[in-house]
Amino acid sequence: MLDTWLAVGLVVVSGLLAYRWKRPHPFGQTIEIGEAAPGEGRARRNASHPELVSHMEDQQVYTLYDSLLTACKKYSHKECFGQRNIGKNGELQEHFEFITYAVFLNKCETIFQALCEIGIKPKMKVGIFSRNRLEWLVVQGASFMQSNIIVSFYETLGAESLTFVSKHAEIEIAFCSKETLDKTREIALSVKGIKCIVCFDNVPDETRKDLESQGLTFYTFDELMEKGKAANGTHNHVPPKPDDLSTIMYTSGTTGDPKGVMITHRNVISVVCAVKTLADVYDNDTHYSYLPYAHILERVVVALSFHYGARVGIFCGDTTKILTEVKSLRPTLFIGVPRVFERIKAGVFKEVAKQSSTKQALFNLAYKLKHSCIVNGIQLPLIESLLNMVVFNKLKQQLGGQVRVILSGGAPLSHDTEAFLKVAFSCAIVQGYGLTESCGGTAVKLLQDESLGSLGPPFVSCEIKLVDVPELNYLTSSNPPCGEVCLRGPSISIGYYKDEAKTKQDFKDGWFSTGDIGRWNPDGSLSIIDRKKNIFKLSQGEYIAVEKIENILNKSLWIAQICVYGDSEKASIIALIHPHQDKAEEWARSKGLNISFKEICENKEFNQVILKDITDVGKKSKLFGFEIPRKIHVFHDAFSDTNDMMTPSFKLKRPQIKEHYKAIIDELYRDLE
Repeated sequence: MLDTWLAVGLVVVSGLLAYRWKRPHPFGQTIEIGEAAPGEGRARRNASHPELVSHMEDQQVYTLYDSLLTACKKYSHKECFGQRNIGKNGELQEHFEFITYAVFLNKCETIFQALCEIGIKPKMKVGIFSRNRLEWLVVQGASFMQSNIIVSFYETLGAESLTFVSKHAEIEIAFCSKETLDKTREIALSVKGIKCIVCFDNVPDETRKDLESQGLTFYTFDELMEKGKAANGTHNHVPPKPDDLSTIMYTSGTTGDPKGVMITHRNVISVVCAVKTLADVYDNDTHYSYLPYAHILERVVVALSFHYGARVGIFCGDTTKILTEVKSLRPTLFIGVPRVFERIKAGVFKEVAKQSSTKQALFNLAYKLKHSCIVNGIQLPLIESLLNMVVFNKLKQQLGGQVRVILSGGAPLSHDTEAFLKVAFSCAIVQGYGLTESCGGTAVKLLQDESLGSLGPPFVSCEIKLVDVPELNYLTSSNPPCGEVCLRGPSISIGYYKDEAKTKQDFKDGWFSTGDIGRWNPDGSLSIIDRKKNIFKLSQGEYIAVEKIENILNKSLWIAQICVYGDSEKASIIALIHPHQDKAEEWARSKGLNISFKEICENKEFNQVILKDITDVGKKSKLFGFEIPRKIHVFHDAFSDTNDMMTPSFKLKRPQIKEHYKAIIDELYRDLE
């Protein structure tokens, strides 16, 4: 063992002596366009491709319908979509079964014919209420063939929100699975506009009779396929135009009713074009599709994977089987939101804690060395190769061993988690920024940028300008320039469905106001540093920007989730904190405590450890004293969309959190009096 450690030490030292240099860092990522209006900065575009793109001239691709036909012709015999099917024993098969592009196009054509046969007309709204599955994508492809508009649902939305969306969007036909059939029926009977339900799965005769007795037309997906085949190509396509709606995506807002974001074919295709100008997607790539199709990020990634001939493996719907499926599929592209990556990180350290003291020491030494190189921008190829071979290649196998790019989107990714992903999986880690209104693509970190925290330059499908927010002292005249992020370009939504007032409020003179506070970094990249809307005053007049504070305090190694809370009648703020379970249990062991995670969270000494740490983090980050929580509550149950504390895209639902923790919040403030 001593010889092994000596050998490792010699390699480390020789590597440090021979290969110590800084990783490359790209500057000049953006260029300024046009003139600046008072209180605004000049618009910026991607320096590598200043012209905005909206279509593919050489391929005559202007819509998702064009993309469907082009890709299926070009890659007709290649594998396209795959999933793990149910075997004869009723269990999921071990491996993914793929169909070719040609077979997929044939399925889309058959369902298109069937939709025409049952009376669905062009530009009708088609609702889909189901987890990710092949049939979902077939219905979408069929809908493009007659300019129908897809309306997707998050499975976790409550009946009230689902009813609102169905009525507001004027859905006339709803596709569902056997798991969502009962809720779909409830919605249809409530809304009245939905006359037809199609279930992707077969159902008992009693279920069919019950639905039909209540005045609903019902088909199974197999029955539609038979109708489509019998039509024998009777109906002609009604292709969409670039500015026709492809989908209405209802954002599950943190307050109020969901907003229907109108996404055109031009919007999506421009983002598909933009990705190709920034990074290659190859026809031998594989994407694991597990984020819901109601999420704009996943919808766009599937669209671009499909267009460039990549394979897409579809999630089975059971979250406990994600890692099993990833190992089987061996994707080259792995897309996720920060919450997913934080869970992976917590799981890794939890497994390490179960190993022998020797293995723990080896892992920790290797991790700290590689982590330090990444954080400090130092490139040590020999050492990294050795550490990967001895330690980290085993982790990479947990994602199948072939991942070359990990993309995080939907919310800010902490520096620590970003560094963890670089250490553990030895691939490009790309953080992107986008909204439903920007079709998921606004800015993305360059693959060659090895820094942490940057969101990179704008997509080549949009341009960005910053606008002063003087009440928060975010000014474009500052160094570096800061302000509200505003977007313009072919990828930006045309507004909110049947909500003219909200559209006029957020879309002005061609610019969409995001409500996010951005900063231009010296290298030309963008960083999101705050949220304009989550701001309030304390009793003595100080402005509090909760998301800025949360992003800073998230640097604490203890924190998995944090919600900062304040009241305009109070002089200070408090915080609700969900800690990393592995860190909490490690602390308990160091104290000789054999107690549950819930009991650790209730331990007063543990609470004080976290309070002291976030206070130190806040001071080091130069927060004002009134911006640092004076009291905290530590809890063991994470915020999630299932307990209605988060949206399905993992944004905090602050009103619901306030209501749920009202008694605790009141008690924390009483202790401060």
